[in-house]
Amino acid sequence: MKLIKHMIFVDIQDNKKLLINSLTGTMDEIDAPIYETLSKWQACEDIVAENDLEAELLSNLQSRGYLVNNSEEEIAKKNEILRVLRKNHLQMQKEQRAIVFVMTYDCNFRCPYCFEGDAYLKEEVITTEQIDIALKLAGDGVEEISIFGGEPFLPKTIPALEHLFNKAPDKAYQIFTNGYYLTEFLDLLLSVNISQVVITLDGSEESHNSRRFLANGKPTFKKIMDGVEKCLESGIHIRIRMNLDKNNYDEGISLREKLLDKFSGYEDNLSFELATLLENSHDERIDIITEVYLSDIKYSFTDRERINNFITKKNSILDHLVYGRDINPLYSYCYAHVDGMAFDPYGDIYPCLGCVGKERFSIGKYHPLIEFKENSIRNRNIEKIPECRDCIYSLLCGGGCPLKLGGNGDFFKPVCYSVKTLLHKELPLFYKEMEKAMKQTEETVNSTS
Repeated sequence: MKLIKHMIFVDIQDNKKLLINSLTGTMDEIDAPIYETLSKWQACEDIVAENDLEAELLSNLQSRGYLVNNSEEEIAKKNEILRVLRKNHLQMQKEQRAIVFVMTYDCNFRCPYCFEGDAYLKEEVITTEQIDIALKLAGDGVEEISIFGGEPFLPKTIPALEHLFNKAPDKAYQIFTNGYYLTEFLDLLLSVNISQVVITLDGSEESHNSRRFLANGKPTFKKIMDGVEKCLESGIHIRIRMNLDKNNYDEGISLREKLLDKFSGYEDNLSFELATLLENSHDERIDIITEVYLSDIKYSFTDRERINNFITKKNSILDHLVYGRDINPLYSYCYAHVDGMAFDPYGDIYPCLGCVGKERFSIGKYHPLIEFKENSIRNRNIEKIPECRDCIYSLLCGGGCPLKLGGNGDFFKPVCYSVKTLLHKELPLFYKEMEKAMKQTEETVNSTS
């Protein structure tokens, strides 16, 4: 027997390491003596235990999938994983269960951190003809339609939204809106099946109004809150997103607690996303994530998903630690490579919400003619990225987020720093804080029992 190559060691604290099996997704905490033994065995083609402790370690390693008879067996295991992932990937692409309509890039807000930049200068609204073509192209398998912008809830988008709802009345709709016109659009929302409405509040009323204000500079917090309350009273699920940075994360956490208390009667229809801004440094990001986690630890795994289902998004290792979910292998980085199709008012199709309006990320056109690009995110996976084929990290990262690639236009390149930064820089810091918080919780429980 020999050790697999798909083992990743992560330094955590006090001479401890995390041992990650990137084939199976298992993760184990080991101490220095075990690491020394594993380091010795990594050079062995046929491991022989020299004492009872080593024999016990070998038995544990075998049960956790760290041992194979030979290199060919490990290759066969990975190929089987890839075969299953490939089959599921192709099936999901074929089914096309979810699509997005970018109603307009226009927006009534002027948030300084908006990732779409000056997209609001594009004022066109998607046409009824474009909606019909997009629905036909997506096919009968579509189950959920997301509404996005710009800001999709503007007075001028009402005719297009009414047309869409009439053409696809049986779909579940997810709405991404700044929330300013929630009250005015409430009757329209109640005419279809709304899975959730995602709106953004950035901390206290003062902080929010300094970051999320109207084009004329006027505040928005009170009007949004009025709309949120009316939606909850009408049985509509609201997900409140908070964009956090070092200046407002404590306010965001505090506001969430106040809203949980204020709307305690609507807990089945209220959830949260506490997310870091894209421009945050890695140090800032882990500091914020840690503070959010420390505020969440008093809740159960189930409640944590409701009060913050974003802390670990696209981050299977932290997801496992925070929510207890399995670490599943990735064939590609996210849904954008599988069934991501966002239709905009200019006839372009984009793979995800994070890149709409940025032409180089377009995967094709749907109007006036239908055409798809071969070199696109839609066709990207770890079997098509040469550097990923033999990489021990690839099943954990899926090749990384292609939005971080340079401007050379080749999407079949890896983005490695994200997963390596996560594992070897962010995870040790987070793990340390997590253990500290768990210890404090145990001490509190013991002192009161």
